[in-house]
Amino acid sequence: MYRLSNSLPYLLARVGIRMGDLFVRVARKEGLTLPMYRVVAALAEQQRPLRLNELSSLTSGDLSTLSRLVSEMHKAGLVSRERPENDQRSLQVQLTPAGRELYDRYVPLAAYYEDIATGALSQKEAAALKTALSSLYENLDRIEAEVDSGEIEKLIKSKRTPGSDGLKPPEQHKRKKSRVNAPRTPSR
Repeated sequence: MYRLSNSLPYLLARVGIRMGDLFVRVARKEGLTLPMYRVVAALAEQQRPLRLNELSSLTSGDLSTLSRLVSEMHKAGLVSRERPENDQRSLQVQLTPAGRELYDRYVPLAAYYEDIATGALSQKEAAALKTALSSLYENLDRIEAEVDSGEIEKLIKSKRTPGSDGLKPPEQHKRKKSRVNAPRTPSR
């Protein structure tokens, strides 16, 4: 039987949320948020300017939210933004030296958190877990297609309405007003 407390999405979310919260408890002292770190890390790892849609894919961030975040990061001097000459509608984001320095300072913390979290696993098991998680993420493309097409709706049981199961809906009982007879006064 499917149980939330033992379901893969729930367990993954618990780990991700807790690790993220613990990371932010340290990083926020410098005004660094988890989405900001993800943008800095994605840019550092790719070692090239990225368009917003590429950053969105790499960080799992919403485009509109990411656009505002990149704007804030630009004002803070962590990233630069440019419009390529061949595509003026697009925006490319690149790390500044200050953004790179921030990444270089915080990546050891992120690696430490991962080492502690996977401490009971061998290096081979940790690598296998990462491979499995990447595979799970790719498998979600199928679910996304089924959601977009409406196909997934077939799995949802229809709402039960009174009478749909062959039973009569519960009767509405009308309360009868009972007459309370006033005590009779003896006639004289």
